[in-house]
Amino acid sequence: MSETTTDTGLDLDPGLGEAGVLGEGSGLGTALTTAYSDALADVYDDIYPAAPEIAEYLSTLTKPGASVLELGVGTGRVALPLADQGFEVHGVETSAAMLARLAEKDPEGRITPVHGDLVQLDLGRTFDVVLAPFNVMCCAMTVDEQIAMIHAIARNTAPDGHVVIETFDPSDHHVQRKADVTTRPAGGRGVVIESLEVLPASQNMLLNSTLFLDGAAPKSSSTVMRYLWPSEIDLLAAIARLELVGRYSGWQEQPFDGGDSRKMCVSVFRPLA
Repeated sequence: MSETTTDTGLDLDPGLGEAGVLGEGSGLGTALTTAYSDALADVYDDIYPAAPEIAEYLSTLTKPGASVLELGVGTGRVALPLADQGFEVHGVETSAAMLARLAEKDPEGRITPVHGDLVQLDLGRTFDVVLAPFNVMCCAMTVDEQIAMIHAIARNTAPDGHVVIETFDPSDHHVQRKADVTTRPAGGRGVVIESLEVLPASQNMLLNSTLFLDGAAPKSSSTVMRYLWPSEIDLLAAIARLELVGRYSGWQEQPFDGGDSRKMCVSVFRPLA
């Protein structure tokens, strides 16, 4: 497959219009997510490790060498292990800074990056698996944006393909009444202090992060998410004519019983005939 190169030095998927970039961001959620990701791109890999267990799971779900579209590819914590397993991987990301880090880690160009909006996504082709890991669906901060995103996911999924959505169990967060503050190490270079506030009526979460690195002034960034109950994910999927075929609390298909925000929620769908 031929590729076009923009002036950022990133190889982007062909057929996406000028400079290989999808349409302009569709809303405030996209803008906030992009700014937040740009701010943390340099330390993202120090905070969040690679996730090879996702590639191992997809190897049991679909055929060898299948095509995978990852939403929110970031620096490649999921995409690079997928490529290691032999998948054909395309990764969509709103943050140019994240894609620059991915390019540094993927000099062979095994991942086909797409710089664009997840909500308006239409690559003009379909994939065996469309993967929305690590709470990407929650980055759409309104119901309308989440509806648009599930339609985008569905139109890029092959008729016999799968949709895999990873979110978190919101049970404990929904009753949270005070800001929750955590500290994460940023490798050996410093720390990230995160403050999480919850607005239950709208199911929004305000995440404020301040990065403290040795020899640098503190840098703060904020984003807003909208958490999803499993039943809401099922309703969104039904709107886009996707049917649930499995729900787990981990990538080893552990049973999901809800009620604990420490648990993840992996939802697997297939298109209705």
